[in-house]
Amino acid sequence: MAVLGLDLLTLADAKKFLPFEVGDVAEIMRKAVPIIDDVPYIEMNKGVKHVVALRSDLPEVYYRKANQAIPASKSTIEEREFVAAHFESKSVIDEAVAAYGGQDRVKANRWNQAEGHIQANAHELANLIVYGSTEFNKVPGLMDILSTLNPSEPTSRQIIDAGGVGSDNCSILFVSWGKKKVYGVYEKGTTAGLKRIDRSPGNTRVQITGPLIGGGTGTYWGYEEDFMVDHGLVVEDYRALARVANIDVSDLKVPANAADILVFMTRALYRIPPLLRQEKGKIYLNSTLMSFLDEQALAKVGAGGGLSYQNYQGEPVLMFRGWQIREMDIMLNTEARVTT
Repeated sequence: MAVLGLDLLTLADAKKFLPFEVGDVAEIMRKAVPIIDDVPYIEMNKGVKHVVALRSDLPEVYYRKANQAIPASKSTIEEREFVAAHFESKSVIDEAVAAYGGQDRVKANRWNQAEGHIQANAHELANLIVYGSTEFNKVPGLMDILSTLNPSEPTSRQIIDAGGVGSDNCSILFVSWGKKKVYGVYEKGTTAGLKRIDRSPGNTRVQITGPLIGGGTGTYWGYEEDFMVDHGLVVEDYRALARVANIDVSDLKVPANAADILVFMTRALYRIPPLLRQEKGKIYLNSTLMSFLDEQALAKVGAGGGLSYQNYQGEPVLMFRGWQIREMDIMLNTEARVTT
């Protein structure tokens, strides 16, 4: 794991310091959607919001001669506020169901139910990171930052248009995670990522409210636990991002019409400034694109067109010019066309 700074922990880092059961939560989330393993998190600096000062204009510089004064100048500083979203789910299991197969199966049966909730929350978190939402109680995602080709928007320069015009488009995301660049935040008093709160510690039964046979509500004995996530996304430097947008999925199936994925990836990479590019980062795409990327690389001359395998944390991973490629299917094949 690359060192991101003592105040920026990924969920994979955090699991090393947590009890075994909670560590399992982080591991399941990582396997479900790998982007969760990459996001560095920091506690909000203003309690329930995170405020950053961004330089929006540079100070003036002047030419002068000896004994000639110049006026003072300064940067223009703009403050921006970021907030976090909170979502959760509840797992309830009847004691009769939990004890199926014997009383010694209660822990295993409860954990089997919990895994589904962990994966559901992991997918929701990854979707929020990538696509985000401007709906009430939600927060913007990476695609919201890179959402227009209008040249009046500075972020438009970070988008490569692959030419798709229909509604079956997909994208490739480049992210250089880290402090002063792109990272996650959570409210003071909470923690990063998913929290699992066992309302039945030590497999203690609790009374659960449920529907009565014949109508109305009543209670029964069982086990209960809650799962909750706090997440906000801070983009301090949008130049640490790049997107290849409008990749037509149906055209990929016809070699003569297919977008040259490696060419577009190269163009996107060089939209990121050299200092940020040299710090390396992650590339995200879905399995459809990964398959076509592999096919096109086989036809390229010389080192697979820039692709290579390297050892990362003891595992072989696919790299593109030093950037790790991450495959995850929360990225859609049905994205709307990005336009001006």
